[in-house]
Amino acid sequence: MADGKFDDLLLAMASKHKNVEELSHSVLSFFERRTDLFHVMDTPNDRMGFMPGKSEQMVLKHFRFFQHKYLGRVQPELLKQAYGVDTPQPQGVIADSPEAAAEAAALGQSEVGGSASSASSAAPASAAP
Repeated sequence: MADGKFDDLLLAMASKHKNVEELSHSVLSFFERRTDLFHVMDTPNDRMGFMPGKSEQMVLKHFRFFQHKYLGRVQPELLKQAYGVDTPQPQGVIADSPEAAAEAAALGQSEVGGSASSASSAAPASAAP
């Protein structure tokens, strides 16, 4: 995944919101309505959704990765304070490239599931700075 590829679209969405909380609400609302992010698989052979707890794990993994990336770039003193070293990798962060080790091997979705099946049909135009 290329960072910045969708910046124009996401900035347009962000401009329609008052704050990041409203933007995240819209994004998660989209995931709820148009993807299988919240669908819990009954068996590992299901073709839709995620095994219990895997979608939360994936979202938290991405949050931590980008939080660490941001802090390393903008507030490195907090990383040093928290980890006692200049730029540690927090738990669950695989790599910082090439493309975050292919976005952590596509988040293991071949084993976990997770299609954006109907996501391609419509994207709401809204977001926050």
